[in-house]
Amino acid sequence: MFAVKFALLSSFFYALNVSMVPLIYSFEVSAFLFLFLRFATTFCTSLIVTKSLFSLTQIRNQRLGSWLILLSFLFGIQSWLFVEAVKYMPVGLASVVLFTYPLITYLIVSFSKRRALDFTTIMLFIMATVGIVAISQSSEGVYSLVIGIALSLLSAISYSLILFLTPRFGSLGNWEIVKYTTLIPMVMFLFLFVNEAGVYWPSNEGLVLSLISGILFATGLFFFYAAVRKYGPTRTANIAYSEPL
Repeated sequence: MFAVKFALLSSFFYALNVSMVPLIYSFEVSAFLFLFLRFATTFCTSLIVTKSLFSLTQIRNQRLGSWLILLSFLFGIQSWLFVEAVKYMPVGLASVVLFTYPLITYLIVSFSKRRALDFTTIMLFIMATVGIVAISQSSEGVYSLVIGIALSLLSAISYSLILFLTPRFGSLGNWEIVKYTTLIPMVMFLFLFVNEAGVYWPSNEGLVLSLISGILFATGLFFFYAAVRKYGPTRTANIAYSEPL
């Protein structure tokens, strides 16, 4: 029951975080700056909670280095893809496309365990595809819409891979995983923002909203890791269907 609550809380805080993206863009905040502030806030929060820096010895002894690097890059890529998708389509529609990831997660788990797909799963894929097409009919700008859907689907695949890989870190605490997987995206987005053409400093309101979004993201990430470790990737993904609602 606690695992279910963790998954629902993760969905709730992620939903609050995602709903703020269009508002933050209205203050002309760079996507790279927004993502840097999101991961920097999350990283600093994890340092405060764990009251410690990195333990390279622990990572080396448990042979988690390469997996942590891979998970970090996936988190950075997944966040960037979704934030870019929101530029091309409404955030609500982008969230609907993103939340095909429970089905994608089930596919990845099935293939990894060489489990045959059942009829229900195949029908869910068809229904999800039809639903995306039906919702998209009311949107303007076919070219932008196609780009947005493609970016959202790539973000969903990245998110599914994150869910699939997270159980490998069962020996680490939840905030420890948050700390280890947010440093690389933070540095990466800071580098991209500094080297971005025509960089300018946004308004204070945009910065404050980005920091609030980062706190919500950090809280959601903590509950996300807790749910995946206790409840498994597929079940956590299924409960996360509540986020678009």
